[in-house]
Amino acid sequence: MLRPICYLPRRTIPSILFSRKCVVSWPSILRCSQRQPRRLKIKASFGTMHDTASTPGSQSSDSSFANLDSLGNHIYLEKQDKLRDLGINLQTSQIIVVGGQSSGKSSLLESLTGFSLPRGQGCCTRFATQITLRRHPTKKTVISIIPRSNADQKLRETLRAFRHELTDFRPEDVAGVIEKANMVMEIRSGVNKDILNLPMFSDDILKIEISSPDNPHLTVIDVPGLFQVTDQLGYATNQDKAMVEAMVKRHMKNERTIVLAVLSCLSDPATEGILQFAKAADPKGERTVGVLTKADLVKEKAVLQSLSNLVTGTTLKLGYFVVRNRGADEDDLDMAQCNRKEVELFEDPKWKDIAGTGRIGVDTLRKELQSLLTGLAKRELPKQKAEVIKRLAECEKRSISFGPPRSTPAAQREHLIKLALRFERLVNDALEGLYGRDVLFGEKPPLKLITKIIKLNEGFSNAIWKKGQTWNFKGKTTEKDNGAEAAYIKLMNEAFDWASKFPELSEYRHPNIVSFKDPQSNIMAFIGECYSASRGPELGSFSGSVLTMAFQAQATNWDEAATRHVKGAALVIHRFLYTLLEALVADQRMREELWTSLQDDLLKGYRRACDHAKFIINTELNGRPITYNHYFNDNLQRARLGRQRSILQGLDVNGPNTKVDLSKVQSLMTSAVENKSNADQVKEDIHDILKSYYKVARKRFVDNICQQAINHFLLDSDESPVKIFTADWVARLSDHRLNSIAGEDLTTATARQRLETEMEGLKKALEVLRY
Repeated sequence: MLRPICYLPRRTIPSILFSRKCVVSWPSILRCSQRQPRRLKIKASFGTMHDTASTPGSQSSDSSFANLDSLGNHIYLEKQDKLRDLGINLQTSQIIVVGGQSSGKSSLLESLTGFSLPRGQGCCTRFATQITLRRHPTKKTVISIIPRSNADQKLRETLRAFRHELTDFRPEDVAGVIEKANMVMEIRSGVNKDILNLPMFSDDILKIEISSPDNPHLTVIDVPGLFQVTDQLGYATNQDKAMVEAMVKRHMKNERTIVLAVLSCLSDPATEGILQFAKAADPKGERTVGVLTKADLVKEKAVLQSLSNLVTGTTLKLGYFVVRNRGADEDDLDMAQCNRKEVELFEDPKWKDIAGTGRIGVDTLRKELQSLLTGLAKRELPKQKAEVIKRLAECEKRSISFGPPRSTPAAQREHLIKLALRFERLVNDALEGLYGRDVLFGEKPPLKLITKIIKLNEGFSNAIWKKGQTWNFKGKTTEKDNGAEAAYIKLMNEAFDWASKFPELSEYRHPNIVSFKDPQSNIMAFIGECYSASRGPELGSFSGSVLTMAFQAQATNWDEAATRHVKGAALVIHRFLYTLLEALVADQRMREELWTSLQDDLLKGYRRACDHAKFIINTELNGRPITYNHYFNDNLQRARLGRQRSILQGLDVNGPNTKVDLSKVQSLMTSAVENKSNADQVKEDIHDILKSYYKVARKRFVDNICQQAINHFLLDSDESPVKIFTADWVARLSDHRLNSIAGEDLTTATARQRLETEMEGLKKALEVLRY
């Protein structure tokens, strides 16, 4: 129920103004004091007072402030407080008070919150202090600690257990509680000030929650003041100074923070370090509020003019406020008396211009801050919710990679078997080219195994076809490179380069760059040497050793090319397996132990493939040339037919009615035979047989290397390297070996515990944001 409106003369204003049930906006009082004497129409209602001479329909600052709470806007601020209490490193909407050592920051904080921090003991300069005003029927003060986000579980529990509730607010009691907090945080202060191995500052946050029926809802965070000289704080070091600066910058960097930059009215803003910090964190000045303190010390007109220019300027979009601090000799004054002195100061005519801006006094500043903070909290709430959901999804993904806790052999074996089953599935998909079944194939190209093996085999076949022979056969020139050889060489060199970081693969790395020499062109001279070196009493024929000797020399490049090819394929497979385990096993220690356990079997698989390749090489190069392939005879007949065609090239048989002159044919044939010696004829026969056999043997050799040494021994057999890590292999592990692979060490257990703690905090944060 509203009380009657009354009219009061100006001289009675002070007695009402500073009564416990009256609050008045500064602009109203000052406007009245600067005009002709008249009466103020005061509405006394619910402890509020405003000037009704203002614009019709407008509300006073106090009325608006009350409506903020009545409309439920305090809920947004309470959500931010709850999110901060969770300690999950989530940026929250908050007000941070920053300033230098002598900027008047502590006095301003006391005026804003009504909470008087202990002085002269350095209790509140060692860590960030969150002061929360809360409207509640019960009047009490609760002091607790919010652990830093990177605290381990044991320290977190110790810090969260710290809680002290004060019903009778006395400074000495608060000082005692803060001293206990120093000891719990294990910082160098108070009784521990001489223990130099303790840190002087902490990243933990001291939370002071003040509840009262008359309190507004407001939270401010006070961080340690910046200092330039370390001797100011006794044992402070340059490292401590750097830590404080890093702490201040970290809090200011939060884009959801309103920065309350505190500096003295007598200081030069251009040289203030705190403003430089604020500009770096908030380049556009959109969330920085400047507060000019110690207004009572301003005596010179030039300083007043400078302050006026600063307040009315546009340096900061949120502007500057001017306030008066509790003086050095005013410790015996209560808050009401300090407020009265502030009123009297700004009633002085010399403050007229600045007072006219309406940006003077702690009350005005407090209301502006709550309005800014409420608006910021509303805007940022959807973003915070999206951020929490995203982080929770990432944590759940990491949790899956960790798997269930593995403290028993049964849990360890179960976890490892699940990994092996997924490993087998992905291997099968890689061998079948079914890359669309798992996103890993798109994210990690080395996992496309069969594609790379096919490219290697095709490159090997092409290289043996074009440059596998030592001499070009008669009538054949060196094949032009169509780019396939270059692609093959690139794939091989990539495999060799990647393997350089694995010492166990030293025998599989080729020392030289993969390359192929161009075949020579004088094959008939070479065949003549072979024939002469092994000639016997044969008449019109040659011994079997000639063909063996000629084939071995012609295919001598096969040995190095095939051995190098199989080793390159083994390295491609090695990289595939390593990449796959790296993707599947997030625990680095477990992955390394598993890889070490598989390594011996992997190397045995590679050796089996290389040994079989050597067997194929020996069979082709060191055995007698033999084939049952009918294409050998077809090739031989085509070679002989081609030779006959070359003899008849002098006949003109292109006309439609041309008759073949048999006599001329006979003459050409006779000339070809009569002009050729027996040795030349035999060498031509050797050439044709060698050419026909080489073609058949080359195709057989390439197929055997690719099909047997690579496809069977490296990919498809039950003992192939890609089929070593299986559920059966895990089942055969002893409990001791199983524990060394899948057991959790202290690092893993700690990481799991931190992840679980983070997930728990994120889930609680999601509940806060949803309801």
